[in-house]
Amino acid sequence: MSTTRFIRWVNRPVAVLAVLSLAGLTLTACTGDPAPVPAQTKSAPIGSALPPLPQLAPDLRPVVPPDLELAFGTDSVRVMIAVEQGARVNALLPPAIEATDGRRFTLRAPTVTEDSAYFVERASITVARTALPIRGTLRTSFCRSDERLCRSAAREVVIEDR
Repeated sequence: MSTTRFIRWVNRPVAVLAVLSLAGLTLTACTGDPAPVPAQTKSAPIGSALPPLPQLAPDLRPVVPPDLELAFGTDSVRVMIAVEQGARVNALLPPAIEATDGRRFTLRAPTVTEDSAYFVERASITVARTALPIRGTLRTSFCRSDERLCRSAAREVVIEDR
């Protein structure tokens, strides 16, 4: 028997013995008692690092999306946003009509508040009568006067020539 064959023959049982030893150690480590699981208590509050959200009063007024007012001219239509008394329209996210045919009409106003957050005047856009009819969704972000929260609202609109 040559020397290389002898080394292979001797190493084979050593390799098998090593594999069996590792398998035995692995099984021994896995068969121990599982870690104890603490019992759940129903009275313990769930803690969080986040601040609590404000609780809204149950008697809140429903959100009514702003409407549009139309002023027809000879060859164009002025479309103006109509919000409830005292509400402010967000100038950072101006109202827009997203038409079903892919057109987008963004309503703007010439003046905004000092922080550029709200329109001072009513937002509007002038549309040529040849662009009518417009069918789509009016998306508006507005803030009511008695709330410190801006809301986003959407409503379906149809603007047709009269």
